[in-house]
Amino acid sequence: MRASRSENSRRSGKVSTQLLTGAVLLAGAALLLGPINRIRSELQLRANDTISENLPPDIALTQAGLGTFRALATSVLWNRATRLQREGRNFEAMRLADWITRLQPRFSAVWSFQAWNMAFNISQATDLPTEHWLWIREGVALLRDRGIPLNPREIDLYRELSHIFLRKLSSPGDELHPYYQREFARRWHELLGSPPTGDAKEMSAWFRPVAEAYRAYMSRPGEPLEHFQQAVPRAAVLLEQLETLGVEPGIELLRKVSVGDPGRLGQWLARNKATAEYAKLLAFLRARALAKNYNMDPGWMLKLLEGEWSGAEAGEEIPLRLDWRLPEAHCIYWASLGIHRGLKLLRPDEYASFYCDSNLLNALSLLKDNGRLVFDPAGEVYRRLPAPEFMPSLIKALKNSARKYPDAYPQTEPPPPAGPGR
Repeated sequence: MRASRSENSRRSGKVSTQLLTGAVLLAGAALLLGPINRIRSELQLRANDTISENLPPDIALTQAGLGTFRALATSVLWNRATRLQREGRNFEAMRLADWITRLQPRFSAVWSFQAWNMAFNISQATDLPTEHWLWIREGVALLRDRGIPLNPREIDLYRELSHIFLRKLSSPGDELHPYYQREFARRWHELLGSPPTGDAKEMSAWFRPVAEAYRAYMSRPGEPLEHFQQAVPRAAVLLEQLETLGVEPGIELLRKVSVGDPGRLGQWLARNKATAEYAKLLAFLRARALAKNYNMDPGWMLKLLEGEWSGAEAGEEIPLRLDWRLPEAHCIYWASLGIHRGLKLLRPDEYASFYCDSNLLNALSLLKDNGRLVFDPAGEVYRRLPAPEFMPSLIKALKNSARKYPDAYPQTEPPPPAGPGR
């Protein structure tokens, strides 16, 4: 029997009501999404405030393409990378490690393990010192340039990065550590030049123009070079002269400035070295290189030099005379930054924060013993001398740590003398 016209009308009315109800529910869910995400951010339930917006395009495309199969793909790739490493096919293993981090960019254990594996395991499986150094650099760059920017709240990544600087580059446990330290010093000498030989106050005054350039030109939206040229119009003449010489204003220019250039660039340096515009240009280029190539904040570097980093009692500062050509300085930078960012978390990683603190204290102890560097990259001179000026800073930092972790550190003050008859 064919349905009557009234029955068809009732059925279509039901369908229309259901569709309308579904549309209302979807609209209500969409209106609730904003408040829910805001609450999640306030409770720090998201890996990052912009969890999807700040993903590089290749990582976002990989995640969208695989969807829920990412976990299975990660397990398969991890097993294959382990097998390739056992077979000595290290470069293929590194390629798979890169894929794993793209599949799971918010899983901090992936970044930490892969960086540790490169720096400590794969590097030891190679033969030449240059190959050792290559893999250690890759492990450091994996955390510093990619892992930490994508996971700024994961304190364990700061712990692992400071651990690599401390145990791989500073500790004599690796017989090639003098070679690592020499290569490390050469790179940072080319970037920042030779620091003054005075105390922490003199070091702060030397580095302050770099931190001020970062704050003025790098910490606001827009192209930093355009901001710099607007603020220092006469520097545009220097940049035009560099373009005429065929020199790119970046890392390569800083390298030639630090080691000297006998050609036309050397003549340009001799003409402009005493001008204020040249000093401002150099500070800007160094600030940009620190932020762009090393993911480091010159403002926090200055806080370490001035002593405003420790978070100790009010009015107490722990100034540090850090020579950035030494790996211990970078261990302190990343460990202290991890501790600082951990203080802002509602659920801090106490284990990672404690070991960041431990790495920082160990680095200060090493600097006390050999924290002054005599370095000549041209003559291959590399000598480390005792720096007793770090002793007061080490004692203050140890007392500060003992207050935070009374069960882990021994008493820093001698006990009172026993009374008579005892």
